[in-house]
Amino acid sequence: MDNKIPIGISACLFGQNTRYDGGNRHEPLLMEALNLFILMPLCPEAECGLGIPREPMRLEGDPENPRLMTINTRCDLTGRMWTWINQRLNALANENIGGLILKARSPSCGKQVAVHGKEAGKIAHSPGLFARACQERFPDLPIVDEEELRDPARLADFLKRAAAHTRNIQEKQR
Repeated sequence: MDNKIPIGISACLFGQNTRYDGGNRHEPLLMEALNLFILMPLCPEAECGLGIPREPMRLEGDPENPRLMTINTRCDLTGRMWTWINQRLNALANENIGGLILKARSPSCGKQVAVHGKEAGKIAHSPGLFARACQERFPDLPIVDEEELRDPARLADFLKRAAAHTRNIQEKQR
């Protein structure tokens, strides 16, 4: 068995041009720190078929059950995203990943994202749709964002937790 630990990572952080503007948010120092791991890029927005580039979107409504809305055309993409999320979580359950590194402030991947209320200027916060689903489905899975990992101590802690999570999975499979 390969000793490298698989880590899921937002594709834009990995350097893939998957963002709404057609660009990425490559994190070369993070990639260097993770060179002993198997990185598995994913992008909820691109993988659910929203295209690249695409209209910007944000979370709106109830922070406990927000809607994923395009900003200009007001298209509700929530159902489409949840369909993909449910399929992806089933696949993720079989991939035995040690942890997830997600893009901060993304409406799908962010751990804490602005949720815009019906009243102008009223903003609450909630996890992005994919981040929330992962936290609920895999409560023991280490999940962080790239901003957290810029702190060397937090990076070391995440890597230690990812390794422990992987060992636990392997022990259960024996």
